[in-house]
Formats: sequence, C-alpha cells, structure tokens
Amino acid sequence: MAHLLADAGAVGVMVVDLPDHEAERWHSAAQGANLRTPRLVPRDTIDSDLTTLAADASGWLYAPASAAPTGYRGPLDLPSLAAFTSRLRSVSTLPVVSGVGVSTPALAAHVAPLADAVVIGTPIVQALDTGPAQAPLLTATFAQALRPSHPTENRA
Repeated sequence: MAHLLADAGAVGVMVVDLPDHEAERWHSAAQGANLRTPRLVPRDTIDSDLTTLAADASGWLYAPASAAPTGYRGPLDLPSLAAFTSRLRSVSTLPVVSGVGVSTPALAAHVAPLADAVVIGTPIVQALDTGPAQAPLLTATFAQALRPSHPTENRA
C-alpha cells in the first residue's frame, strides 16, 4: 500500500489510531516507499509517551487545536494549545501542525503563531458540499487570515 500511495504522488500519510502492533510494519513500509509518517499526538499524552510518539514520527507532528472530534465549531483553549505545542517542540525538531476546531479565519489567525502550519478541513469540505462556488472565496479568506503569521518571504 505504501508504494502505491507514493507512486500516486503522496509524500506523507497520517494514520490516526494505528494500533501499536501494526505501527512497526506500517512505518517500515512507509520508510521503504519514502513516505513521511506524521503522528497525531493527543493533547493528554504524558511526557514519557510524548518522546516516543515524536521519535516514531517523520514529516511533522499533528497537534489538535481541540480535543473534540473533527468538525468541532466551538471555542479553542489557546493557552493550552500554546503549552502543548511548546511541549512538542521540547522533544522534537519536526514541524508542528495544528487543526481540528479551526473553523473560522479568526481562529486560524490565533492558531497560526502557535504552529508551523494550520489545517483547515471541515469548513472547506462543508463549503464544497453546500455551495462549491463559495469554496475558493472561503479558502482565500482563510489564507488571508494566515498571512500575517506566516509571511510568504519567510517560507522555505
């Protein structure tokens, strides 16, 4: 499967809730196919497990902005997210990516300084489902909200 994904152009695959007994086999296959294997790191992960999860990851670490399921549209605990991303950076040099609960451009702008990248999924998928013509404008609005935190000239 890893080689098929790589042949299709994938550069990384994040498998959520991958059982430990399958993880070693998947990571080996992904490495053989030159795929990155980022990890979603739960915010309640204890420090000793945090180091292990970070060591098993490649590409990036995914720090959920909310502990709620994908599609969450409520407030975010930004101080808690800041503390969590700091914990991740203390155990790994991988970029920290945040998403889950980033439902508005304003929230994206608040999350951006805390992470190396911000994932905006559900709002754009919902826009595509309800009015595909609106999705490009919504995407541009999110992108504009992120620009002050991540100026183009600072990107590698």
